[in-house]
Amino acid sequence: MKKPTVVSHLLEQGQGVLQRLREGTADAERTCKALKSILPVELAEEVWSAVLREKTLTVFVRSAAWGTRLRYVMPGITDVLAARLGTAIDEIKVKVRARP
Repeated sequence: MKKPTVVSHLLEQGQGVLQRLREGTADAERTCKALKSILPVELAEEVWSAVLREKTLTVFVRSAAWGTRLRYVMPGITDVLAARLGTAIDEIKVKVRARP
């Protein structure tokens, strides 16, 4: 009988779809961390995820009020964020979702 494989091992060693998922997660974490580092502290605490695909940044916040505040400050920090990430940002989407 073959010994079961631990899921964490599959994720670490996975190829194909698992590798793309792992890389996508790492990219999203890097993007979110970079964004939070330049936001005001109280706003950064309300951002729980940020994903950059092609030249579109999608940011997830906890409430509509925080989304409005984020939309207000983003034009002033987009160039700084783009420089930190090493890519252009042409579009910003703010989505309101409670943290899972």
